[in-house]
Amino acid sequence: MSIRQWYYSVSGDQVGPIAEDDLVRMFQTGRLQPNTMVWTAGLKEWVEASSVEGLLPQQTPPPLPDWSYTPASVTVSYAGFWKRFAAAFIDSIILTFGALIVGFTFGVAYAAATAGTAQRAEFSGYIIGIIMEWLYAAIFESSSKQATLGKMALGIKVTDLGGNPISFGRATGRHFGKIVSTIIFFIGFLMVAFTEKKQGLHDIMSGCLVVNA
Repeated sequence: MSIRQWYYSVSGDQVGPIAEDDLVRMFQTGRLQPNTMVWTAGLKEWVEASSVEGLLPQQTPPPLPDWSYTPASVTVSYAGFWKRFAAAFIDSIILTFGALIVGFTFGVAYAAATAGTAQRAEFSGYIIGIIMEWLYAAIFESSSKQATLGKMALGIKVTDLGGNPISFGRATGRHFGKIVSTIIFFIGFLMVAFTEKKQGLHDIMSGCLVVNA
C-alpha cells in the first residue's frame, strides 16, 4: 500500500492529508472528478488529478468494430438430367397446343387473305411455331421467374455462371444453341447427365446453368 499522502481541493477548500489508496477509491466511486486539483509532497504546485498517473481508474478502451466480413457459403444445386427432361416435356405439351391454335388461326387467315395454297398456309404456321418457341423460352427465362412454365413446375431455373438472372439476348442464344445440341444426335442434351455442373452443350455455349430454385 502506498504511503504517499495527498491533499485535494473541494470548492476552493483544501482537504487532507489522505492516503493515496483512499484517494484513488474516491475517484473510482465518483466522489472526485478527474479535474479535481490535488497535491502531494514532491509536486511544485497543485495539479489536476487527470495529469497524475495512477490516481484515476484505468479506462478500458471500447473494442474496435469488427469490419471483417465472411460471406456465407452458398451451395448451388444443379438440376439433373431427368428433372430437366420432365420440364422440357411439359413445355413441349404447352407449346404444341399453343402452336396448333396460333399456327392454324394464322394459316387460315393468311390463306384467306392472300388466296394462297394450303402449302403456303402450312409453311406460315410452321414459321409462327418457331417464333413462338423462341419467344416462349427467351421471355420466360429472362423474366424474374428465370424459368419456363415447365421449369417452374419442376422447381428449377436458368442463371448465368455467377448465379444471376440472364438477359433476353443470352436466353435467345441458349434457345438457338439447342439446334446444335440436336443436330449432333442429341449428344448436347445428354451431356447434362455427365458434366460437372449438369450443363448441356447449349448451356456451355451460352454461359448458363440450370439450378434448383
